[in-house]
Amino acid sequence: MTRDLYHPVLDCFLRGLPHAFLDVEASAGTVLLVEISGDCGGQWFLERGPAAWNLVARPGSDFAARVTVPQELAWRLFTKGIDRYSARAQIEIYGDCDLGEKILTLTAIVG
Repeated sequence: MTRDLYHPVLDCFLRGLPHAFLDVEASAGTVLLVEISGDCGGQWFLERGPAAWNLVARPGSDFAARVTVPQELAWRLFTKGIDRYSARAQIEIYGDCDLGEKILTLTAIVG
């Protein structure tokens, strides 16, 4: 894994977050922080706007939940290369667990 190649893949996958959260109700300003740990990872912020969830560069408030996914697991999680139960055991969620666990439903590529 090299940052030049893997980070853009992760960024592409995580652009599906607003769609994955379509049915998640939350107050405007609610923020989910998704961290992919490792040299190739990064941070993505999903913020609830007045009508929908949006990826933002920097949120307007503190996060309600923070999800940390190891970079070695991320591609498998978002491409159905691992079942959700096994993936859940390997990720860390702080704060609102119900909100954070919704990331397990993101499928960027069907494998």
